[in-house]
Amino acid sequence: MVRSGTGIFCSERVKKGLLLIVLMAVTKKTLSKHPEAGKLSYRDEDFRWATPEIVAEYRAQRLKCGIIADLGCGIGFQALAFAKTCKKVYAVEIDKDKIESAKKNAEILGISNIEFITGDALSGKVLERLKDAEIVFCDPERLPEESKRSVETIRPDIHELLKKYSAVTENIAIEFPPQMAEIPFDCEKEYLSVDGQLNRLTLYFNGLQKCGRSAVILPGKDKLCSAEEAALEETEKLGEYLHEADPAVVKAGLSAELSQKTKTALYFSGKAVFFTGDGKINSPFFKNSFKVVDSCRQDEHEIIAALKKHKAGKVILRFTIEPKEYWNVRGRIEAKLTGSKTYALLYLNDRAIVVEKY
Repeated sequence: MVRSGTGIFCSERVKKGLLLIVLMAVTKKTLSKHPEAGKLSYRDEDFRWATPEIVAEYRAQRLKCGIIADLGCGIGFQALAFAKTCKKVYAVEIDKDKIESAKKNAEILGISNIEFITGDALSGKVLERLKDAEIVFCDPERLPEESKRSVETIRPDIHELLKKYSAVTENIAIEFPPQMAEIPFDCEKEYLSVDGQLNRLTLYFNGLQKCGRSAVILPGKDKLCSAEEAALEETEKLGEYLHEADPAVVKAGLSAELSQKTKTALYFSGKAVFFTGDGKINSPFFKNSFKVVDSCRQDEHEIIAALKKHKAGKVILRFTIEPKEYWNVRGRIEAKLTGSKTYALLYLNDRAIVVEKY
């Protein structure tokens, strides 16, 4: 079991709200790069769940084939990406308003190799029209607000979808909520992050499966796969460097693989987990990397002395602290600093660790 959780701690409700803001910001950022962005058709409530362009393009490359079916295509962002890598795309959507937006978006972008189908993806009528699909991709509907994600609340029913579409092709990929704790399927579970934020989980079945668990880091497209022989190495000794794993790596449970790949060991402090070693490492699978510059007791006077020694002017607090106290403590410390450098302050076990991000 991988333990995680570094940085400032907050409630699950706050985390979900922040995640939603990040997802929408990332989607809008990637969409705005398109020259026709201002002309595309969508409703705000549909845009909230639209696939970011950078994600859509990555999946379109991985699922490149002759004929692909996109079930639950929504307003069409993923289908538009598939149209660039596949000869033909079936775009299926039960919501008439969404599929009308998808059609308009294809027209605006001059894309003509998508066949739009309005209907229930599990109906015999739709299945008959998709019988020549080489790959089936599904982005199912999830309830917008759930305290705990469940396979049973996803629509269309995933068990029925797998059963029916296995008669069409064994190559099936399904998007799932990345926060879901238990995935009761034998498939590759690919967690994907964008700019250091967990963004998507895609399940790849049968011929599309390349490993058991994987993490993909965008925009770089770096991928880390699970390995049966990977052993988790832990240490109680803090090295010269500390690293935080990308959330996709953490969620995929690939700490052992990353430790082995980077020749680092895991250092635990309560809920926080870092990778540590004595050599400087640049890895796309680390979200943040730090050089340890000093350590002392968790005493404000000693902390200020350590920061002064390294000409600090600002300090970012990276330990558990009440939000209302954060700026009080930081302001009190910074008021006594006269330097120009910025450091982060970690509380690891019984020590205060001064680190510099690189």
